[in-house]
Amino acid sequence: MEVPFLIHKIPQNLSLQNAIAFCNRLWASPSVEKVLIDCSKMQHVEPFSIAFVSIELRRFAESRPNVNVEFQNCDSATYAALMGFFKAAGADCGNNPGQARGNSNYIPLTILNVSDIEREAANSYEPIGNVIERESEKLAKMLTRVESGELVDTLTYSLREIMRNVVEHSQSNVLEFCAQYWPTKHKVEMAVVDSGMGIRESLTKNPYLNIASDRDAIHMALMPAVSGKMYKGVRKNVNDVWQNSGFGLYMTNRICRNGGSFFICSGKSGLLLGDGRKRDIETNFSGTALRMVINTEKLGDLSSSLAQYRREGYEIAKKYDKDRPIEPSIASTMLFRDFDNDEVQ
Repeated sequence: MEVPFLIHKIPQNLSLQNAIAFCNRLWASPSVEKVLIDCSKMQHVEPFSIAFVSIELRRFAESRPNVNVEFQNCDSATYAALMGFFKAAGADCGNNPGQARGNSNYIPLTILNVSDIEREAANSYEPIGNVIERESEKLAKMLTRVESGELVDTLTYSLREIMRNVVEHSQSNVLEFCAQYWPTKHKVEMAVVDSGMGIRESLTKNPYLNIASDRDAIHMALMPAVSGKMYKGVRKNVNDVWQNSGFGLYMTNRICRNGGSFFICSGKSGLLLGDGRKRDIETNFSGTALRMVINTEKLGDLSSSLAQYRREGYEIAKKYDKDRPIEPSIASTMLFRDFDNDEVQ
């Protein structure tokens, strides 16, 4: 006999790990006629939890057309409503994604159509990378309320590389992002999610990668010079400055880990990097989700940092045997050496 309904309470503190745990419980729900999403305790939310949980609630409802998914007590979560969380999740409450235009240092949950980016590039006869660069810089300035400086440059670079990954690899129709800047805490958090093919499927196009799981794929995606599109035998276009090099995620996670943290998940696996540690987290996400936390006190000179990370990345890449598939153990070893107190062997 079917249970008539279930109640899923969104936690009071919707941190990264609480958000993932909530969604894992949601997907493990037994067959029911109705699911109630209780928001009465929901108070503390972060950009990642807004983007991640809203897309998961929407995907859950779409995957169960015979189940009535209802939201209750949404009025108690005013910040989430302001940021567009509820409308994105499928509830008739609060702002639409991208609607809020306040003076605070935040970017509400925003949904960009990949086709619009491609159309703008085609209409202006320029590479898609140029369009993404402009959009990233605009968002960085909007978030920080300044026109230039190392913080703007760092956020522009990080957003550009993550957004490029979505457009170039995921085959997702949309990308969703959300961000918050806390000047007094010297902290920026940015989240980007998509519902595309996922990292594992994207990287399996590279015949030189030996991937057996989502965890393998994530570890490899963070290695320098690893890509699902550029590998031995693929001709490089020397005139295309945006042609994928496999360094985007590697460089971005290095920037974030300089006093901040980096999280990425796809399919059944997530990886949290920061504080000299790495942690595997079980997920159930169809697509790819990223969270970047940047310590603004430790930015330094972006150009110098990028040059250092690039040099170190090239040295790592030289150790690959180009004629043999890259094994998961190589990726795990590289990440292990990056951290002083590794939590996961």
